[in-house]
Amino acid sequence: MKTTLFNSILLITIAFISTTFGAGEASFGGVTASKGIKDIKNKNPIITHRYSADPGVMVYNDRVYVYGSNDGDVANRNVGENKYDQINTISCISSSDLVNWQDHGPIAAAGPGGAAKWAKNSWAPHAAWKKINGKDQFFLYFANSGAGIGVLVADNPAGPFRDPLGKALVTNQTPNCGNVKWLFDPAVLVDTDGTGYLYFGGGVPDGQSANPKTVRVVKLGPDMISLAGSPQTIDAPWVFEDSGINKIGNTYYYSYCTNWDNGPYGNAKIAYMTSSSPMGPFTYKGTCFNNPGDFFQTTGNNHHTLVEFKNKFYIFYHTEWLNKQVLGSQKGYRTTHVDELPVSNGSIGNAKGTLTGPAQLQDVDGSALNYAASFCWQSGISVKGQGPVTQVNYGRGGWTGVSNVSLGSASSITLKASSASGATIKICTDSENGKALGYVDIPAGGSLQNVTGKLSGAAGTKNLFFVASGDATIESWQLDGGAGAGAGPAPAQEQAPAQEQAPVTEQAPAQGQAPAPAPEQAPAQNPAPADNGWGFNGGFGGFGQAPANNGWNQPAQNPPPAPANNNPWGGNWNQPAQNPAPAPANNNPWGGNGWNQPAPAPAPAAAAPAAPAGGNGGQCAGMWAQCGGNGYSGPTCCSQGTCVVVNEWYSMCK
Repeated sequence: MKTTLFNSILLITIAFISTTFGAGEASFGGVTASKGIKDIKNKNPIITHRYSADPGVMVYNDRVYVYGSNDGDVANRNVGENKYDQINTISCISSSDLVNWQDHGPIAAAGPGGAAKWAKNSWAPHAAWKKINGKDQFFLYFANSGAGIGVLVADNPAGPFRDPLGKALVTNQTPNCGNVKWLFDPAVLVDTDGTGYLYFGGGVPDGQSANPKTVRVVKLGPDMISLAGSPQTIDAPWVFEDSGINKIGNTYYYSYCTNWDNGPYGNAKIAYMTSSSPMGPFTYKGTCFNNPGDFFQTTGNNHHTLVEFKNKFYIFYHTEWLNKQVLGSQKGYRTTHVDELPVSNGSIGNAKGTLTGPAQLQDVDGSALNYAASFCWQSGISVKGQGPVTQVNYGRGGWTGVSNVSLGSASSITLKASSASGATIKICTDSENGKALGYVDIPAGGSLQNVTGKLSGAAGTKNLFFVASGDATIESWQLDGGAGAGAGPAPAQEQAPAQEQAPVTEQAPAQGQAPAPAPEQAPAQNPAPADNGWGFNGGFGGFGQAPANNGWNQPAQNPPPAPANNNPWGGNWNQPAQNPAPAPANNNPWGGNGWNQPAPAPAPAAAAPAAPAGGNGGQCAGMWAQCGGNGYSGPTCCSQGTCVVVNEWYSMCK
């Protein structure tokens, strides 16, 4: 009778726990990782869950920030042609290695819900930073369709941004701007003396294909949100749109996209000019990037930024490659790529567009606090929030992959995560279907909490993947127990940056840096349950001392016996108590001594954690512990969650 009763309770309990809380590998029965778009060998496009066009790039504190026209979410496939008039948010992503990109969420820039409510659109953004009154300030310039240039300001490169003017900075009423066909596509430079310069404009008046004279440069005021003079014309031959500005050494490089009128420099290519002054005059030098159609068979408009980062030059540009992969044809939804740019002796060579992308500049330090929204590959996810820290929502079979993580000899991983119904995250290497290092069970509940899972076989530097068995949200992750040996530095916003000089390209004068986005505390380490999946002592795993009668006909001990190794239930099932408790024989997963086998060696006693405030001291049961019911005379409180009755024989803290 007792055996039958035990087996019934055991089966019901296992089914309840597996369904409600997840059970490691067993949670992935019937779960298939969703199909990715970007091959594991490729680093372009830089993100694939959102279309992000017209990249405007800023370097700050050894980190690249890419701002773009937010063309929409890739998951939304019920779309027609992109008409661009719906664009009123600006995507913001950043990276320290040019391979793993952290999504900071779309910045609400224009429209009724945006910072600049006077503007309808926020196209083609570009950003710069400058130290003003001892504080680093960030300036985000954007185009209100083709009708003018606005500017937003923030204390952090990831926002939040505010509108300091309540109106446009440049309009058709601005001197020398009345005959500019398109007042859009801003680019900004902060020179080494602290002076800012704004470049903008485009369009081809009838009969003026060779010399449209529709781009302008203007000196900015010391506050970066006012004009210090009248805009001057840049006579860029065969210009169409897409201003860019760089300073290399003592030479200023103005770059732009050529028009479609079959001129001698080619259609919609990136050309560049040079000058000894940021205001010009500029002299034409050549082209440095063909139309993306030459590389990806997706001919379309061409928009770029050239940037120097960690002693190399790169070109950021957009293509419709992702659009075509997802929708089957080009519909005008563009996504940013990055590739190396050859620069030698003052001349810019021709870059080539690739899916492979650039080499990763440093490994990811797995032992540092890493944000889940920083990844290289993904499928079945979305990013929520906007700012320095965001979260990733995973669906069933959804996953993210981080390139080149230094694993060291990590023995566990801690996630800051939540799941309304409970879920399990599989941690694996090489691909979303690769070798599993371990599993992290996320209890049911709506709030983010730190959850830890064991890892086995972690070593070296590998691509690290996070695969969800069900709906879950993750904010951060961190390897524990010997991880990260020999890894490169953590992303800039995850630690206080070293004080250093600002990069020359598109940056503020050489001044000390303010900290990047404020780091969070590393997740607190949950107390290890001494290999007992259900807690420390007695009953079904209460975290405190065992109750006087644990419901399984064993006399209480004080101190209580340690759980048997890998015993998820606690107790020794109808055997006389031993102190210390014997270790299980033959890897018996249920506790006790291999069902009445002699113990080979004593197990170490587990130390119980301090009782929670307001509880019944060490007598308060822990999460997933028995807390009441027939045959149980212990405490009915729960140190975590509330007591849930499973049936007349069993209850647990949930």
